[in-house]
Amino acid sequence: MVFMSLMDHERIKLITLQKKIGPALQKVDAEFRRITDGDSPMTRAICEHILRGTSKKFRPTLLLLAAQYEQDGRLLIADEALGAAACVELVHTATLIHDDFIDEALTRRGLPSVNEKFGSSAALIMGDYLYSKALHTLCAQGQAHAVELLARTTVLMSEAEMLQLEHRFDLGISEERYMQIIYQKTASLIENSCRIGAGMNPVLASAEKDFGTFGARTGMVFQITDDIFDYLGDARRLGKPTGQDWEEGRITLPLIAAWRNADEQSRARISRLAEERDTRRRAESWPEVKAFVTECGGIDYSFAKAREFGEEAKAALGPVVSGPQKDLLAVAVEYVINRLN
Repeated sequence: MVFMSLMDHERIKLITLQKKIGPALQKVDAEFRRITDGDSPMTRAICEHILRGTSKKFRPTLLLLAAQYEQDGRLLIADEALGAAACVELVHTATLIHDDFIDEALTRRGLPSVNEKFGSSAALIMGDYLYSKALHTLCAQGQAHAVELLARTTVLMSEAEMLQLEHRFDLGISEERYMQIIYQKTASLIENSCRIGAGMNPVLASAEKDFGTFGARTGMVFQITDDIFDYLGDARRLGKPTGQDWEEGRITLPLIAAWRNADEQSRARISRLAEERDTRRRAESWPEVKAFVTECGGIDYSFAKAREFGEEAKAALGPVVSGPQKDLLAVAVEYVINRLN
C-alpha cells in the first residue's frame, strides 16, 4: 500500500464532491462562526483556533446532499438546512474536544488540541458549550425534529463512551460489542445528519429513514477505516498520532479479528503486553502489536467488513434517489470506501 498517494486520492475525491455544493458549505462556515460567537474572549479564541483546523466537513456535506432537490432544472438547498449543517458540525466538534480531553491528546487536525492549548477545564466547558449552542440554535429555529434526532444522538454517543471505557484494555471484547460502540459513537451522527437533511427536502422527505440507513452504513465504514488508519496511517497526513488506540487501551476491529485468528502462543504474548497500563510502555510495544494485527489477518478482515458496509450504504438509496443527487451520494460513499484501496 502506498499510503501517501491513497490519502491524496481520497482528499481529491472529497474536494471534487464538495465543489458541487461549495457555496452552501461556505454559508455553513459562516453560520458556524455566527453561532459560536460568544461573550467570553476565551470562547472566541477557542472557536478561532478550532476553525484554523482542517475539518473535512463530511457530516455537513452529507446533510446538504440529502437536503438538495431539483426545481426548474436547478439544484436547490433549503436555507434551514444550512443552519442544521452548522449545528451538526458543532456537535461533531464537541465530541472531538471531549475525546481529546479524555485521551489527554496533544494534537488534533495538525494543531494543538484544545486541552493542550487552553487547558483541560476550558476543553470540557467548550465541548458542553458547543453541544448546548447546537441544540439551542435548532430550537430557536423551530426545528423540533432535528433537535430530537441530535439529542438522541448525543445520548447514544455518551453511552458509547461509557461502553468504550468499560471495555478499555479488554482483549475479549466481542465484535458485536465493538459494532455497537462505533454505531453509537460515530455512525449515529452521520445517520441523523442524513435524516435531518432528507427531512428538510420537500421532494424526498418521505425517504428520510432510507437516507438514515445510508448514513448509518456510511458511518460504520468511516469509523472502521479510521481504526485501520491507526495501524497503517501516517500521523502527519492524518493530523493525529497513530497507535493511539493501543496506547489508550481501545481495542478496535483490526485487533479483535487478529486476536480471534491467532494461535495460543501469539495470544499469550499480546496478552502480556496488554496488561501494561503505562502509556509510554504501551507505545514501546506498538510495533509488535502492529505486526501481530497485520500477520494474523486483522487488517484484511477489517477491510472486508468496511467494504461490506459500503455496499449496504449504496444499496440503501437505490430505490429512492435518481439523477445527479444519486451520483453525488455515490461519490460520498466511494470517498469513504476508497480510503481502503
